[in-house]
Amino acid sequence: MKVGTIAQSQTSVFDVAEYILQKHAAAEPDRPAMTAMKLQKLVYYCQAWHFAWEGRALFPEAIQAWASGPVCPELYELHQGHFEIEAGFLAKRLRVRSDLGTA
Repeated sequence: MKVGTIAQSQTSVFDVAEYILQKHAAAEPDRPAMTAMKLQKLVYYCQAWHFAWEGRALFPEAIQAWASGPVCPELYELHQGHFEIEAGFLAKRLRVRSDLGTA
């Protein structure tokens, strides 16, 4: 890879979010759910640290500065209306969207 080129990422924001949710559920079996805003912030931190360490994005989806903090609109669209989410939730929502042909 040439210096200054951006490699295409095979990882999506949904992969990162699901990984975070699974790790959280394993670490906190009594409280496996996480607030949607906390998930958004952790996804943001993953992207920021990956930029710092690797010099490129971990996932291609954009993160925007909203009044309540950093938000990835594509991720928000999946969890909108849900205060807490847990591992498997995003995969189910993506599967439903795919089945409906809206993904």
